[in-house]
Amino acid sequence: MDSASNEERFEVGTKPSPALLDLAVSVRSLAARMVRIDSGDETLCEVRAQIESLGERLEGIARKGANPRVLSSIDPGPEDLRPYYPSDAGTWHCNPVFPPLEVEVAGDLVRGKLNLDLAYEGPPGCIHGGVVALIFDQLLGHANGVNGTWGMTAELKIAYHRPTPLFTELEFEAQVKHVEDRKVTTEGWLACDGERTASAVGLFIRPIFDSERAFSMLGEEQVDRIRERRAAGAAEDSADREVDD
Repeated sequence: MDSASNEERFEVGTKPSPALLDLAVSVRSLAARMVRIDSGDETLCEVRAQIESLGERLEGIARKGANPRVLSSIDPGPEDLRPYYPSDAGTWHCNPVFPPLEVEVAGDLVRGKLNLDLAYEGPPGCIHGGVVALIFDQLLGHANGVNGTWGMTAELKIAYHRPTPLFTELEFEAQVKHVEDRKVTTEGWLACDGERTASAVGLFIRPIFDSERAFSMLGEEQVDRIRERRAAGAAEDSADREVDD
């Protein structure tokens, strides 16, 4: 087992709470309502003041530190580490900026549905092309993870076959097609009523973990914990090889 496999011995990231996911839905709904307004300045000023007040309440429970809490087993402690929520396609919408996706996995195939509102509009009545690209980058990356070949996006090619409509149930699929050494090619499509509106091909590079660069973003306790687990994994691998021999 190599060092990359040793990395998989511990869970990376923190799962968002149901309450945070519910709050993201409400914030996303607020954004969709905002883009339907063209009058009512007095009401807008009142609502802004209320939102500013709510923002202060959230700031009161938000972590102040910028460093991510990569290991879920690490408590914030004196470093006050912020939670890191992995960009899993099933829960990435805990960030209200991201469009919500209903994702399911069947073997190595990622598929699901989405239905977007005006917050994601580009051309009138259609999803912004940049949002379509964002969705594909996430879905192809999710397929990589399911296949055990996650990597960093090196190239993403989008073919826009026709406008992708808002307020319409859309279907999508993504699947790894080819793996060669560290290079992973993954493809996907987005469809409306059985007709594809866009398709994508992504080239991803499986990274060589640069410990010192990654550790610079983490707290000392996290770094120590990672090194301890790596050492334990290496010892276990050595013992397994001795048994095999």
